[in-house]
Amino acid sequence: MRFLLLVGTLLMVLPVTSTVSATPGDDHSLKPQWESLLPPADLSGWKILGGTAKYHIEDSMVIGQSTAGSPNTWLITERQFGDFELEYEFLCDPSLNSGVQIRSEAKGRSARGFQVEIDVDENRKRFWSAGLYEEGDRGWIDDLKDNPEAQAAHKPHDWNLVRVMAVGAKMQTWLNGVPAAEVFDTRRLSGFIGLQVHGVGNRKEPLEIRWRGLRIRDLGSHHWSPVVLPPLDDRVEQLNLPEGCRTFRVDLSHNEEDDGAVEFRWDKNSVEFINDKVRYSYQGEFKPTGELTGESSGGGGSAKFRGRFQVFSGDETSTSLVLSDGSSRLRWKSPGPPSGGRIMLNGHRSRILGVEALVRVEPPSKAQD
Repeated sequence: MRFLLLVGTLLMVLPVTSTVSATPGDDHSLKPQWESLLPPADLSGWKILGGTAKYHIEDSMVIGQSTAGSPNTWLITERQFGDFELEYEFLCDPSLNSGVQIRSEAKGRSARGFQVEIDVDENRKRFWSAGLYEEGDRGWIDDLKDNPEAQAAHKPHDWNLVRVMAVGAKMQTWLNGVPAAEVFDTRRLSGFIGLQVHGVGNRKEPLEIRWRGLRIRDLGSHHWSPVVLPPLDDRVEQLNLPEGCRTFRVDLSHNEEDDGAVEFRWDKNSVEFINDKVRYSYQGEFKPTGELTGESSGGGGSAKFRGRFQVFSGDETSTSLVLSDGSSRLRWKSPGPPSGGRIMLNGHRSRILGVEALVRVEPPSKAQD
């Protein structure tokens, strides 16, 4: 049997120019300056989506008020954001649910996309504020039921500070300085930011949610850059990720007549696709977590594979494997694909329909005053 040859120059066709760079770290001197995200008094640059809740600006705060019979309402930015660092404080009536949309889009009269939850209901005592929910789609992506520290950080009757980092596939939140949600997901890479007032049914008394200290750093964006596969015979070789890239995806055919395996290996990790099966092995302290661990045993396992696209996202400590539309995912505590490093591929060339890498584009430089 012949194997797949993907030469080391495979990804050299990516546009590795000055616009593609590594993800910014914690050196704030290298980051763009903070921008105020407080809407002006006339709400220009923003617009209302959904219901009839009221928004106004007072004392450098955004105040949202519920109205009887209204569905969910959002005050959304006309500007689109990809990668960013966002901070805000909220003070919410304990009887009102709310949230902040990020990387979202309008779908009819509703928002669709990620929401950083505001959950202050003292009766339910769940306190999942700063958890990540996907409005109008998959629902909870990362709640805080297994994060008691973040739940305990909540202040039901006081201002709460939220920090959000969204860079490429990785999204993180903090509540009052305590780590809350952490998600690897490439389904949505950009969109508007929106302030939600949840519907309250026919309750006539207005309930309020307030935001202050809204500010943002524009960190640019990420996009998928396609790789043109050469017309080669089946062999084995390596591909080199572009500098700063830790995420790639592969479009595999789902041909029952072709049962050849396709394997990806880096460091001490291996993921192998065999038509309707996914086999993985790794070397790490923790067992994988997620929907693909049902047949896991020790350091490896197998699971059903449904769908075509596979997305690998990783950092220095963990890796996520996302299948198809993102409804199935696996995460394990072992370093992800190295930034600008090598990944070995084995398998049938006929099964690989395409390869793409997630690369970063710097934000446009702003003219100096």
